[in-house]
Amino acid sequence: MRASDMQALDRAWQMGCTGRSTLALEIAHGVHSASVQRNDPHVQARSAYEISWYCFQLGKSEMGLDYAEQAVTLWRHLDQPAFEAQALSIQAWLNMELGQLEEAVALAAEALDIADQSGDLRARSLAINVTGVIFWLSRQPPLAIDYCGRAVALAQEAGDRSFECWWLINLGGAQSEAAYMALEAGDRAAFDAAIGPAIEVTHRANDLARSLGDTWAERLCLGNLAEYCNAAEDFLSAEQFLARYRDIANEDDLRGEGHYLDILGRTLISLRRYEEALVPLQHAHVLATGSGNVETLMFACLYLSRAHEHLGAFEPALDFHKRYHSLHQQFTAERTQRNARLADIRYETKKLRMLLDTEAGRTAEIARSFAALQQQTTMLTEAANTDPLTGLGNRRRLEAAMDAVEASGEGYMLAVLDVDHFKAINDKLSHIVGDRVLIALGALIRGALRAPDLAVRFGGEEFVLLMTGVTVGQAKKTCERIRLTIARHDWSPVASGLSVTVSIGIALSSEGGIPHEILEIADRNLYRAKKAGRNRVVLSPRAGSSANR
Repeated sequence: MRASDMQALDRAWQMGCTGRSTLALEIAHGVHSASVQRNDPHVQARSAYEISWYCFQLGKSEMGLDYAEQAVTLWRHLDQPAFEAQALSIQAWLNMELGQLEEAVALAAEALDIADQSGDLRARSLAINVTGVIFWLSRQPPLAIDYCGRAVALAQEAGDRSFECWWLINLGGAQSEAAYMALEAGDRAAFDAAIGPAIEVTHRANDLARSLGDTWAERLCLGNLAEYCNAAEDFLSAEQFLARYRDIANEDDLRGEGHYLDILGRTLISLRRYEEALVPLQHAHVLATGSGNVETLMFACLYLSRAHEHLGAFEPALDFHKRYHSLHQQFTAERTQRNARLADIRYETKKLRMLLDTEAGRTAEIARSFAALQQQTTMLTEAANTDPLTGLGNRRRLEAAMDAVEASGEGYMLAVLDVDHFKAINDKLSHIVGDRVLIALGALIRGALRAPDLAVRFGGEEFVLLMTGVTVGQAKKTCERIRLTIARHDWSPVASGLSVTVSIGIALSSEGGIPHEILEIADRNLYRAKKAGRNRVVLSPRAGSSANR
């Protein structure tokens, strides 16, 4: 082991702790290559570990994972459990970054087990922090806050101020997750109660980052503070934090650039500076497209849509909104799948050491938490795909079903059904009566369909039907049956003297390309049905002649 190599790695680590990770990576790479040629396993192990961390900072997760695996193998061979645990923790974190959840959980559990046995404070702090991040990203903020908080305390006890700073950032993120989940549930008081501590903890992290000269961490803090203030509708503070972010020179923070641009665009929209907002949002869109970051790309599309709408550019606004809708489906499905996978993981006895303190009560607590997550995932997925008024599916469920039927190559029919003169029902009889009509329509439509058929409320008084494996004649017959059932229904319990009819436009998969094009054809046929006098079913002319043969 050469002293000059260790001095070089010490210098590189100092750079990595002060926002100069690119240069640190170059130095560590050089040391690692030389140590491989000399067959120096100690230097090789340390340099591989540090390279994996710099790769994490720079967003080079796949490259970092290779070096983390090397470091784990080498430290294990050298019988250095504390260093092995640290390398395992980084390996777990990088797997989490790459979406490899099961592997991340297993590695984090192993890291905790080894770190606990070693008694090394830094190793335990890092392993507990990574476990907290796993709970944070799986939307279990109480456990995430507990673990991240304990990681901070251990870093303080170990006297590692860089670890303390970085883990404080994660603690703030876990607390913000609690706030966002409260906001999603419509609980503003709980949001306010959670976002305050997130901001306070992130301020602490930022102060510590400044005292350490860690520009990488400081920019993370300022970006997060801007995000939290934006969520709390303190837009002027958010803009101030973003201005401070821009003033800090750091070429290594590419992983945070998309987040910064996204929050800047949102803030400018909230301040009604729509023209200004387009520039950072378009840049965020380009970066996220290149990196494949679905979440950043999704929000960039959403806020680009809003900015264009406010500027009166309705065509690009609609285009970006459609792309947002598609990305939101993908993001929701991926997050639901991730949480379901997390809930389905079966822990062996060794993996239960993930709970750290070997307390039976804590073991039971986490086990219950994972079981609850599985149940919650199922409930949320169902709720997210259901129209709360009628109990039918919603647009999200229709989009998923259309994607599935397109992938299968099976023939299908789409029908768009609209209530005739529904505005008059609302205006003359009240919106309450209108809602009762929609509820009854949902039940009537559902009762007229086969088990495999799908009916969704598309919006307002409009419904969409999806049927697979049907002929033109069967499709028309089903829609006529629905139309007649609604027209002949006794509506007097809803309102005295009320009558309800519907118009229906039908399109078959053979008439066009992708499902959205078929849906547009069905919508045009609905318009023809309205124009022809309402209370009727209309197919495309060629399809209609086939049905009448």
